Amino acid sequence: MFGLAFGKTHTGAALGNRVLAVEGRVTLVDGILAAAVLAGLALNATAGWWWADPLAGYVLMFYAAREVRNIWHDTSDTGKMASDVD
Repeated sequence: MFGLAFGKTHTGAALGNRVLAVEGRVTLVDGILAAAVLAGLALNATAGWWWADPLAGYVLMFYAAREVRNIWHDTSDTGKMASDVD
């Protein structure tokens, strides 16, 4: 998943395609979500840390909110709406 995110971001930047570059960020967030859920469940199952899974969810929520803010800022700088971007 992380390799796919890197590939999308790199290809989008090379082609000048902002939509593909932003899709790379979204794929990165998806990969982090999968890793956080796996880590939380593994810590709960092996160490009995029931709070690890909700903590991973909160960490992911803050990371995703930061990414949304950055994406919003990047698209609002051009004065275009997301539907206007190539």
